[in-house]
Amino acid sequence: MSAPIEVLITSDVSGQLWNACVWDLTTGASLTSYKGESSAPRGLSVLAGQYLLGASCNKPLIHVWALQRREQHQLKMVCGGKVTSMTVTPDGAYCVAAIGENIHIWQICTGNLLCVLSRHYQTVNVIRFTDNGSHFVSGGEDNLVLVWSLVSVLSNIHNPSLKAEPKNIWSSHSLPITDIHVGRGGARSRVVSASLDQTCKIWDMVSGQLLQTVVFPSSVMSVTMDMAEFRLFAGVSTGNIFCVNMYGQPIRVERHIETQEEEGVSCYRGHSKQVTCLSLTMDGTKLVSGSNDCTVKVWDVFSGQCISNLPHKGPISNVLVIPTPAAILDPASRPTMTLQPFKRHLATSNQGERGEGSNVMWLRIHGNRSEEEETELDMEDIKHTEKGDATSVMEELQAVKDINKQLYTFAVNKILANKIT
Repeated sequence: MSAPIEVLITSDVSGQLWNACVWDLTTGASLTSYKGESSAPRGLSVLAGQYLLGASCNKPLIHVWALQRREQHQLKMVCGGKVTSMTVTPDGAYCVAAIGENIHIWQICTGNLLCVLSRHYQTVNVIRFTDNGSHFVSGGEDNLVLVWSLVSVLSNIHNPSLKAEPKNIWSSHSLPITDIHVGRGGARSRVVSASLDQTCKIWDMVSGQLLQTVVFPSSVMSVTMDMAEFRLFAGVSTGNIFCVNMYGQPIRVERHIETQEEEGVSCYRGHSKQVTCLSLTMDGTKLVSGSNDCTVKVWDVFSGQCISNLPHKGPISNVLVIPTPAAILDPASRPTMTLQPFKRHLATSNQGERGEGSNVMWLRIHGNRSEEEETELDMEDIKHTEKGDATSVMEELQAVKDINKQLYTFAVNKILANKIT
């Protein structure tokens, strides 16, 4: 049997059988699985076709598996808090994750935390990259959709006085953002945002203008479009999936979709609870949906018929249709990309430099450590994080207070004394 061109990766919140499972879209057969804890909604990503990253539902961790290693954890990345959404650049250079209302950007090859964006006011629910990785779009509980230029954000990391600002700020939604779809075209893409306010809004990334609003009879929980952007698919809270022809006549700035089917609109019925995630095949002929009814369904787009049903043990958190990675087909292959543990503190431009004449005073709370030691993952930190032990935090705080006291004493005795005399 020939290898599948595309595979489906799913995860549910129970984690009873596995964290993520890889399926053959044609036969519905399970190809492999990766065991561990459950992954958070919109917290599962494939890194450069070599690694699978899954943000933990309940702990401040990102689990990492090498795709060719079956059912085995490779690494645990410790984060500063529970990750609510995560994605990676198409080239595998950067990982962007939301922790609460803040957005963290890591460089994959070094593990350095390059910057933390604090422009949202409440929890960020979803982050999506453009197909060329030049921009990413974030949406949150604060009803905002923000467009960020990755180059602009990273260009300010060595100058703390310059605060990174989003390229576009879209605030037309009246309730929290649930999902975002970014089309093809890089910086010229169109963006679709879905919200609990029962609308999907289509935006132009170049001009920042709102192109169209599609109003549905229920809250929209997930959204996607085919590659040609002929059809808009919206999964709603009742379990239905609406397929909307974007070029149906007449074209209106605000379009209302009624409960019954109308011209240019079809409805896929089969889920009994809200549809949490959607994904399409590259040719746009098959739609994959995940729901809180613990099932993943594969639909024929043109007939609207369910052609496959994949039962799970819990509500579905992620569905991804991707070109089949070579690592899944060849278990003997090895990753060519080196993955470093993600650091929890911002990297600085002068890190590692101790030149004379520098105005920066370097203070180490934990003493001197080699670069090799700094890149190793501290398992004790994982234990403290998982158990919620605040002892280490209090010790660090006391150390900082002691250093502060020493600096004050030095300033009074040396600097001020010299000026007085």
